[in-house]
Amino acid sequence: MPRLHCRVEGGNVILPKVDVDDGEYYFELKAVGVRSGQQNNYYWNIIDILSEELGYTKQEMHETIKEHFNIESTKALEPKEFSEFIEQLIRWSAIELYVVIKDPYKPV
Repeated sequence: MPRLHCRVEGGNVILPKVDVDDGEYYFELKAVGVRSGQQNNYYWNIIDILSEELGYTKQEMHETIKEHFNIESTKALEPKEFSEFIEQLIRWSAIELYVVIKDPYKPV
Protein backbone atom coordinates (compact mmCIF):
# COMPACT_ATOMS: atom_id res chain seq x y z
CA MET A 1 0.00 0.00 0.00
CA PRO A 2 1.43 3.38 -0.91
CA ARG A 3 2.18 6.06 1.61
CA LEU A 4 -0.63 8.60 1.77
CA HIS A 5 -0.10 12.26 2.40
CA CYS A 6 -2.75 13.77 4.67
CA ARG A 7 -3.25 16.86 6.74
CA VAL A 8 -4.83 17.59 10.10
CA GLU A 9 -7.20 20.51 10.55
CA GLY A 10 -8.87 21.23 13.85
CA GLY A 11 -8.04 17.75 15.10
CA ASN A 12 -9.60 16.05 12.05
CA VAL A 13 -7.49 13.94 9.70
CA ILE A 14 -8.14 14.77 6.06
CA LEU A 15 -7.14 12.00 3.66
CA PRO A 16 -7.20 11.90 -0.14
CA LYS A 17 -9.66 9.60 -1.88
CA VAL A 18 -8.01 6.22 -2.40
CA ASP A 19 -8.80 3.28 -4.63
CA VAL A 20 -8.40 0.26 -2.34
CA ASP A 21 -10.44 -2.83 -1.56
CA ASP A 22 -12.85 -2.70 1.34
CA GLY A 23 -11.38 -4.02 4.55
CA GLU A 24 -9.46 -3.06 7.64
CA TYR A 25 -6.17 -1.24 7.38
CA TYR A 26 -3.54 -0.09 9.82
CA PHE A 27 -3.13 3.69 9.79
CA GLU A 28 0.01 5.32 11.13
CA LEU A 29 0.12 9.07 11.56
CA LYS A 30 3.53 10.69 11.65
CA ALA A 31 4.76 14.17 10.86
CA VAL A 32 6.11 14.79 7.40
CA GLY A 33 9.84 15.21 7.56
CA VAL A 34 11.50 18.01 5.75
CA ARG A 35 14.89 17.39 4.26
CA SER A 36 17.54 19.99 4.84
CA GLY A 37 18.45 22.61 2.28
CA GLN A 38 21.84 20.94 2.02
CA GLN A 39 20.24 17.57 1.21
CA ASN A 40 17.97 19.21 -1.34
CA ASN A 41 20.87 21.01 -3.03
CA TYR A 42 22.91 17.80 -3.19
CA TYR A 43 19.97 15.85 -4.65
CA TRP A 44 19.43 18.43 -7.39
CA ASN A 45 23.17 18.49 -8.07
CA ILE A 46 22.95 14.73 -8.66
CA ILE A 47 19.94 15.32 -10.91
CA ASP A 48 21.96 17.90 -12.89
CA ILE A 49 24.86 15.47 -13.34
CA LEU A 50 22.69 12.54 -14.37
CA SER A 51 20.44 14.52 -16.70
CA GLU A 52 23.48 15.98 -18.47
CA GLU A 53 25.22 12.59 -18.75
CA LEU A 54 22.11 10.72 -19.92
CA GLY A 55 20.41 13.35 -22.06
CA TYR A 56 17.31 13.91 -19.94
CA THR A 57 15.83 17.18 -18.77
CA LYS A 58 16.12 17.70 -15.01
CA GLN A 59 12.40 17.03 -14.54
CA GLU A 60 12.54 13.87 -16.69
CA MET A 61 15.50 12.62 -14.63
CA HIS A 62 13.71 13.40 -11.37
CA GLU A 63 10.60 11.50 -12.54
CA THR A 64 12.70 8.58 -13.80
CA ILE A 65 14.45 8.30 -10.44
CA LYS A 66 11.16 8.44 -8.50
CA GLU A 67 9.75 5.71 -10.74
CA HIS A 68 12.86 3.53 -10.46
CA PHE A 69 12.92 3.76 -6.66
CA ASN A 70 9.12 3.59 -6.36
CA ILE A 71 8.89 6.94 -4.57
CA GLU A 72 5.73 8.96 -5.02
CA SER A 73 7.31 12.17 -3.73
CA THR A 74 10.78 12.92 -2.44
CA LYS A 75 9.22 15.74 -0.41
CA ALA A 76 7.53 13.19 1.87
CA LEU A 77 10.81 11.58 2.91
CA GLU A 78 12.14 12.34 6.37
CA PRO A 79 15.77 13.51 6.55
CA LYS A 80 17.10 10.04 7.47
CA GLU A 81 15.01 8.37 4.74
CA PHE A 82 16.21 10.99 2.27
CA SER A 83 19.86 10.30 3.19
CA GLU A 84 19.33 6.58 2.63
CA PHE A 85 17.62 7.32 -0.69
CA ILE A 86 20.58 9.49 -1.78
CA GLU A 87 23.00 6.66 -0.90
CA GLN A 88 20.92 4.21 -2.96
CA LEU A 89 20.78 6.69 -5.82
CA ILE A 90 24.57 7.14 -5.82
CA ARG A 91 25.14 3.35 -5.83
CA TRP A 92 22.57 2.85 -8.60
CA SER A 93 24.16 5.65 -10.65
CA ALA A 94 27.60 4.05 -10.43
CA ILE A 95 26.59 0.41 -10.89
CA GLU A 96 23.76 0.66 -13.41
CA LEU A 97 24.35 3.98 -15.18
CA TYR A 98 28.18 4.10 -14.99
CA VAL A 99 28.00 7.64 -13.65
CA VAL A 100 30.08 8.30 -10.55
CA ILE A 101 28.71 10.96 -8.19
CA LYS A 102 31.43 12.59 -6.13
CA ASP A 103 31.04 12.97 -2.39
CA PRO A 104 30.84 16.71 -1.70
CA TYR A 105 32.64 16.23 1.63
CA LYS A 106 35.70 14.46 0.27
CA PRO A 107 38.45 16.52 -1.37
CA VAL A 108 39.33 15.65 -4.94
